[in-house]
Amino acid sequence: DAGFPVPWQPAVRLTSILCGVPWDHGAMSGAMIRALRQEEIETPEFRSLLWLAAEVDDGQLDAIVCRELPRLELLACVDDHRLKGFLAFEPGLDPVTIHYLAVAEDARGEGCGRALVERVRALAPGRSLYAETDDDAVAFYGRLGFEVRVCAADPRWPDRTRYACLLSPTECEGQTA
Repeated sequence: DAGFPVPWQPAVRLTSILCGVPWDHGAMSGAMIRALRQEEIETPEFRSLLWLAAEVDDGQLDAIVCRELPRLELLACVDDHRLKGFLAFEPGLDPVTIHYLAVAEDARGEGCGRALVERVRALAPGRSLYAETDDDAVAFYGRLGFEVRVCAADPRWPDRTRYACLLSPTECEGQTA
């Protein structure tokens, strides 16, 4: 029991259609990017990744699962049936907004985070990508070519410096994996 108060009920979505065939990202020796599955959301592994992405208490994690994730597209980075990372994004916006991104600590540096962002770019050609982060991931976004600027504080993390990260469509099209 992962402690989720209600079962996950995703709608038929863009990623469930476009991610039906796993995307093999060459830099990750066998890892695949695909739509995150309901049964994966209910696992302790996903709960741990969600905590890494949000760093909030269990009650707030439950609220994210119940209120936020159902309206977002969810991608998984999976290697040998192990969930190594996930990304939650809102594709209907321009720029496409990344809300949550996390990679298991023992899988960092293997290209999983980069591959998740690359998959979002592939699903939203010609559109900018936007994310907000704090000190723990600002260098990651910078390495991917995002323009990074300090932004307003987030009420969920009032003591942290927050950064707005934007990757323009021309930068997206010019990047290589």
